[in-house]
Amino acid sequence: MEQVKSLNNFISEVKGKSEFYENVVDTDTNIKVSDDSQVFHYRICKNVKNTLKVSLGKNSVYQLITLVLGDAEIGVDIDMKGENSSCKSDVVYVEGKNGKATISTFLQHNAKRTKSSQLIKGVAFEDGKADFLGRIYVPYNKKEIEASQQHRALLLSKNALVKAVPMLEIYSDDVKCAHGSAIGSLDQEQLYYMKTRGVDALEAHKILTYAFLNEVCEGILSDDLKNTWEILIQECLGQNV
Repeated sequence: MEQVKSLNNFISEVKGKSEFYENVVDTDTNIKVSDDSQVFHYRICKNVKNTLKVSLGKNSVYQLITLVLGDAEIGVDIDMKGENSSCKSDVVYVEGKNGKATISTFLQHNAKRTKSSQLIKGVAFEDGKADFLGRIYVPYNKKEIEASQQHRALLLSKNALVKAVPMLEIYSDDVKCAHGSAIGSLDQEQLYYMKTRGVDALEAHKILTYAFLNEVCEGILSDDLKNTWEILIQECLGQNV
């Protein structure tokens, strides 16, 4: 897998199968995925402001996983211009003391037979905050569209705050679209069960919190990168879960 610190120049063609990860900087990122290509893209966004714009060609596949930490303002704009193109854009965020994440996504189904899916999962503790705005757009007369968007968040303290606004803009028929958002706390029954099995409260909170976030991280193909993300997340959670 290729490591790139940033992808700040427009890439006119990404061909074939590519896999790379990026330490995002305060400069917008633009990617063009050519016809019949497959791209796996992993981004770490920590204390940055960045907008990612991606256009997809015919029969292309784009899979994105984003890790958001600290103060960050992140935009993701994916334009499925080519027929039979598909994208999967997942996000995991962790926000603690004085941290705020602002995450906005805009997925455009501008061609027939396109598919998209999004899974956004995050935790906020102490006075951490997160805002999520997710927009799915299907214009007139675009057929055989499938789109799903799910946001889930855990609040681990009384001063933590998460807001979510999922949006569907559909101007065509013959589509299958769904969205949803749920914000809550750790399951008390699961915590009690672990306590009865001899797991102390702090460790139980850590296990359940990371298991909640790990659903997104499991999509990372590289074991080394997956382990790196696990360490980063655990460091951010620290003693606060």
